[in-house]
Amino acid sequence: MKTNRSKKLSLTTRREFLSTGGAGVGLMALSSFAPSFLVDTVNAAGSAALDKDGKILVLIKLGGGNDGMNMLAPTHDDQYYKNRPKIAIPKKDALMIDENFGFNPQAPGYEELFKEGNMAVMLDVGYPNSTRSHFSGQDFYERGGGLEFSGTGWLGRYLDSECPQDQVRKINYPVATHISRNLPITLRSKSPQPVFSMLSSDIKSQASRTLDANDETSKLLKTAINAAEHEKNPKVNYLNMAYMNALITEEKVRETISSYKADSEYPDHRMARDLKAVAAMVSAEMGTRVYSLDIGGFDTHGSQLARHGDLHEELSSSINAFVKDLAAKNLSDKVIVMPYSEFGRRPYENGSGGTDHGTMSTFYVVGSGLKGGVYGTHPIIPSDGRSDAPWSDETSTDFRQLYATILDRWLDTNSQEVLKKEYKHLDFLPDTRKKSRSFLK
Repeated sequence: MKTNRSKKLSLTTRREFLSTGGAGVGLMALSSFAPSFLVDTVNAAGSAALDKDGKILVLIKLGGGNDGMNMLAPTHDDQYYKNRPKIAIPKKDALMIDENFGFNPQAPGYEELFKEGNMAVMLDVGYPNSTRSHFSGQDFYERGGGLEFSGTGWLGRYLDSECPQDQVRKINYPVATHISRNLPITLRSKSPQPVFSMLSSDIKSQASRTLDANDETSKLLKTAINAAEHEKNPKVNYLNMAYMNALITEEKVRETISSYKADSEYPDHRMARDLKAVAAMVSAEMGTRVYSLDIGGFDTHGSQLARHGDLHEELSSSINAFVKDLAAKNLSDKVIVMPYSEFGRRPYENGSGGTDHGTMSTFYVVGSGLKGGVYGTHPIIPSDGRSDAPWSDETSTDFRQLYATILDRWLDTNSQEVLKKEYKHLDFLPDTRKKSRSFLK
């Protein structure tokens, strides 16, 4: 039996508001009844705007465990071909970047980025004693460590460090934006932070979304605003300001994406669409410092060759278009892109033409503000066809070295406060730390 929804509208929590307000409505649609104190408070929030000259990090999660050896093939290593007789990338097909390595032939975008000096590749990246579990691996990479960081992600702690709570209430743009179904562990913070979320599927509909002051979202906000008119509690006023801010942000993003004119041709991929939306927001100088995206399908236990190549064709072409777009707008030196995955794959193929969960992998960072090249040492591939590439204290790269380098040299913060330990930097970013400017203006 159908239950009729109560006609009485109430607004008690932000979660209730966001889960109910799917249609989206902007400040202009509400201007006829929004009380002046609320509008004035929202407008005044810009006094603590984010530093719009700051650097931006775009993070892309490669869900499932990316096979670094078939992304960038070690064509000089005979053991690679012995361990992978069916799925290894032949040297004659690889997109060679030097005498030792070549990119997957389906990823010419990587080759172009690398040869233009806009791509830094890190070999043999991981951490000691990996469990090869999707869940623990994802947690470890997104937290930036073990259980000592339970409940927060490495970039969430960065936001806590650089965006104190006495300033959060004054910020009217998101400090971070994620295009995914759920808030990633990476962005989970100890204190509330203005983080904006949207679905990839929503980006397609942003341009066609219309404002309707009679929809349920509007009615909920009207109820809250009218209640606030007669409420002297400053906490209620603040909560209503936060709701209004959320709507203003959504409308700003909608307008920004729908009116954006790209200066490069993006391929017809979901990742390209998401990155184009990021380019629009970067171009609009929204002040957001971190963007988080994701793409799945990397758990290639079977029939890996074609699927893995298709994934990197999508990634490489989308990132290449993104970099070109920003370069045409003189913004490419403000942004770096870093894909990551929860673990690598084993160095030998299995009986299904795929690879199983491994430990070490190949990472890369893209942008015109870095020093391109290959960093690190190619791991020793075991010859028994059963063992994983081993961690080496002498030659392997701890993924937290990559995080520390980005935190200190790109985001201009103190990595030891975020990671609770000092990690040796990698040289793909110049050391230009000043700490003379704040995260906020």
